[in-house]
Amino acid sequence: MKMAERAGRIFCTAVAVIGGVFLLLPVWGIRADAVLSGSMEPALKTGSVVFTDTGKTEPEVGDIITYRLGSSYVTHRVVEKDGGCFITQGDSNDGRDAALVEKSQIIGTAVFSVPVLGYAAVFFQKKTVFCLLLVMIIQEFVFLIVSKERRARKKRAGKKHE
Repeated sequence: MKMAERAGRIFCTAVAVIGGVFLLLPVWGIRADAVLSGSMEPALKTGSVVFTDTGKTEPEVGDIITYRLGSSYVTHRVVEKDGGCFITQGDSNDGRDAALVEKSQIIGTAVFSVPVLGYAAVFFQKKTVFCLLLVMIIQEFVFLIVSKERRARKKRAGKKHE
């Protein structure tokens, strides 16, 4: 097998595995979001993917939470509790967030992040890129099946001549 072909197969397999994991994350109660601003640096770098445990909706002061704000999502640190609400602030922001966060807005508590992966996630969310990637993955599976069948035929042909 040529080096470029092997590298292509490894790349497509890795993308398929990572894609499969991302598809299964919601089943496991984990939400993945791209970090689009620097408000949480250095804890969450711009371009990272932050993974939020949707089962943890009772944060403590110091926890990083993802919450719904209108039609968007924000991931900031809880700096204070005010009755049944939470006051949040981005680590690199000078002031606290203007709006109090109610428990019903909380999606979950951030558990970890992966740097740079957010850029790829945003890129792959584009429909044309996603469709092209899907075609590439399907093509790779077809090539694997055909290659396996070809090797099996050669093996059977070799046994007949013995």
